[in-house]
Amino acid sequence: MQDEKDYVKTIKLICELLQSDPTSEVILGLRESFETLSKQLRTGPFLEVFETTLSNIPFAALFSLLAAPDNRLIVTVAEVTGQLLKPVTWAMVHQTFEEYIIQGLDHPHPVVKCLVLNQFLKCEGSSDPFSSQYGPHLWKCLDGKSDSDSTKLAKQALTHLCDVGMGMDYLFTEQSLKAIRKLLSGNESQRFRIYDVMVAAAKNSDSAFELFRQEGIISAFLDEASSGDVLVSMNFYELVPALCETPVSYDYLDSAGVFSKALNCLVDAKTDDSVTGSLTRVAVLKLFSRMVDAKGTDGKVFLEKYAVVRELGAILQSSESSSELISTAVNCLGAIGNSPAALEFLANEKEALKAFVSVYDTSLGHLRVECLQAIACMFGHSTTPSKEASQACYELYMQLDDGKFLVSLTKEIMKGFEESCVAGLAVIQKMVLHAWGLREISNYKNIVNFLLMRDSSRGKNAQKWQFSVIESIVQAPNAKDTFEPDTFARLSQYVREGPYFVNAVAQVALKSS
Repeated sequence: MQDEKDYVKTIKLICELLQSDPTSEVILGLRESFETLSKQLRTGPFLEVFETTLSNIPFAALFSLLAAPDNRLIVTVAEVTGQLLKPVTWAMVHQTFEEYIIQGLDHPHPVVKCLVLNQFLKCEGSSDPFSSQYGPHLWKCLDGKSDSDSTKLAKQALTHLCDVGMGMDYLFTEQSLKAIRKLLSGNESQRFRIYDVMVAAAKNSDSAFELFRQEGIISAFLDEASSGDVLVSMNFYELVPALCETPVSYDYLDSAGVFSKALNCLVDAKTDDSVTGSLTRVAVLKLFSRMVDAKGTDGKVFLEKYAVVRELGAILQSSESSSELISTAVNCLGAIGNSPAALEFLANEKEALKAFVSVYDTSLGHLRVECLQAIACMFGHSTTPSKEASQACYELYMQLDDGKFLVSLTKEIMKGFEESCVAGLAVIQKMVLHAWGLREISNYKNIVNFLLMRDSSRGKNAQKWQFSVIESIVQAPNAKDTFEPDTFARLSQYVREGPYFVNAVAQVALKSS
């Protein structure tokens, strides 16, 4: 007769204990048995243990144990239940455990809350079954400490449900709105969790945005900008671009003066040398640089309306600008230039570009790396750049280092510092997207020879970028006609051999010596 498997013994013991009075000895036995079962589910065979467990221990029994007066038992049972629910679809969870879902959301133990909240992440679309009764209980889960796993997971679950189209039908009922209003009367962390979910819902539904406007939630959000707390204002500016994913939301924020007020803040903060003034300027600059990519507006039109590029140029030109502010201005110009529409506008802002070139020419260390990253953003604004945008990139290229940018860039790459090497190689890769860039590279032998020379001392990341550059060159249109036949053949061979190829002959020679 075949010996009984260990997991079968464990399950039988649990069943016996479940039939006993809940004495301290029984609770201890259940705790130890469930810990053993958890390990057996992990080590497998999972399907066998899974089927045997559910054939003998119903989910109802597991959920009842989550109310046990023993913290460790609750944690262990929650872990086992989570493992058993992994292959179970949301539809099955909803249809079978609706009562337990609400109990779990209201449970005082965060592990049980997380067990239930994780199930909501399985919901795949508005056609999935759902219940509006879940809404108020889900929102209440946002009421907790910022570093709480259950609080973070509640925000993730609500955001996910908005993304899959459950918001308007199930999450914003009158009962849910009552829970939301209560959270909005709380502290900053609670309020901004609501705003995060609001953004997720509004980007998928103009109706949701209109509901938030009518309920005063948008108004409460806009008031955060003038709260007097710089950290609150920074959080506000961080969220605004995400909220402007549709023309409806952008137009409303624009008409409410959000961007004109932000620009005024930027101007007013020029004479404020305090930490608060510096933080405000950085936050506002980042807001404007991110707005050029907001789907609810046209980047070029936005920049024409709000003269933030001139402010960026002025910061780069001023001898009184802090290193952090200069760094932010450089990054913002790169972000703006990474948008095709915004790049065309930026190309006509000669003073700002002149200031950027001046900073690049005199930059050292980390600032030089940030300048290179900004240039890569501008050159790489599109995989298929327009003629006008490509010309704008060429004009910037010719201004850098008085037209000798590729020479100085090659020297920068060859210094051997991985961070600047990678940043420089990223620029080279983006140059390949342009006909003029391909031509410039092919005509400068030093950079071609450097690219073709394998050197393991450069580090894995640098080698990977080196390979990416060569691969981009080989795949570029007209590359075969731009490079000399022998050079193009060597570049093609490099791609075939891969990024970390080591010449076997060279290795043998090295060992012999």
